[in-house]
Amino acid sequence: MTTRPRAAMLSVHTSPVDQPGTGDSGGMNVYIRSVATRLQDRGIDVDLFTRCRGGVDHETKHLTSHAHVVSIKAGPCAPIPKAELPRYLPEFLGGVIRHAKMNGHRYGVVHSHYWLSGWVGDAVRQLWGVPLVSSFHTLGKVKNYSLAQGERPEPAVRIDGESRVIAASDRILAPTPAEAGQLVGLYRADPEHIRLVPPGVDHLMFTPRDRDQARERLYLKGLRLALFVGRLQAHKGPDIAIRTIAEAVAYDPATARDLQLAIVGGPSGTDLGEVARLMDLASALGVADRVMLFPPQPQERLADFYAAADVVLVPSRSESFGLVALEAQACGTPVVAARVGGLPFVVEDGRTGFLVDGHDPSEHAIRLLQLLREPRLQAALGVEAAHRALRFTWDVTADEVARVYRELLAS
Repeated sequence: MTTRPRAAMLSVHTSPVDQPGTGDSGGMNVYIRSVATRLQDRGIDVDLFTRCRGGVDHETKHLTSHAHVVSIKAGPCAPIPKAELPRYLPEFLGGVIRHAKMNGHRYGVVHSHYWLSGWVGDAVRQLWGVPLVSSFHTLGKVKNYSLAQGERPEPAVRIDGESRVIAASDRILAPTPAEAGQLVGLYRADPEHIRLVPPGVDHLMFTPRDRDQARERLYLKGLRLALFVGRLQAHKGPDIAIRTIAEAVAYDPATARDLQLAIVGGPSGTDLGEVARLMDLASALGVADRVMLFPPQPQERLADFYAAADVVLVPSRSESFGLVALEAQACGTPVVAARVGGLPFVVEDGRTGFLVDGHDPSEHAIRLLQLLREPRLQAALGVEAAHRALRFTWDVTADEVARVYRELLAS
């Protein structure tokens, strides 16, 4: 009987079973879980190692019969700021090695997610003599080129860590051509080691649905809705979304008379003050009564938010891919997004939504108002958005990841 290859996935700072939009959980969590659970059907077993953060988190979770989440004690079993995690990486490494030894597991490939996991991945690569695949999801140098006013730059330890992991990786998975270029141009990655593997979307969950019914389920009937989805952190641009609403109201109060902004997401990491700062901003701009805050939502309910919206705002200051934009478009809702990072790869300007150069809220407001004024255009973009989103599926993503694994296993 042929033994199935086994991959060790590493996600130190966040778990794939976490609710996206909370703490440090976001598109990366969706990516890891979606791929890990589909590798089973491609003949690959996965142990996914993450750091224990309390409660029943220390227990192994079985995502499928061939994909398991293993919590490793590294530091306190409690949430801690991401900046403090590097000191616990050796302990995490030890836990991964012990788990493999105790269970008699031999791994054919290691796949690290984010630079913190990459440090551990490089160490086990050397200890086990196996190839290392790396996915970064965001890059520190890219974030530092697009900081919001007052936003702290990514520390030198991260930049140095990314460079070391990139140099050690046998393969690097880039979600878009833009990030592939950044890996080569900013970090001197070997182009021969890079593979383009875009994320996907769950089309059984995120699919066009009746807008009025979605609004009724959300108790949002009788208004026009702009939507922002994501963690509440500066580089995602929730402040730009609020300023966009204020600009739209000031510029065309008739069109914006019943316009509301729904913000779905939670504060990033342990920063609990961002909600108050955003509401203070809305009050200062005179639109506090037009901004509704919702906690992170489960997938089925999030799909209702996308479907209920007239437009989804994605004004990110940097964006590795733009999973929110893809999910929104899969639901048939046009997107107004900043022309940064991977967003031009996801949003086709004038076909599935609009791309805006820069982060001037007035420019985003112009496109928002255009969609509100022209319902036929809004509907046409939504239809095309849903159609073009079908190109992105998690099955295709898992196929490409499995192909990279088997390429390395064969060599």
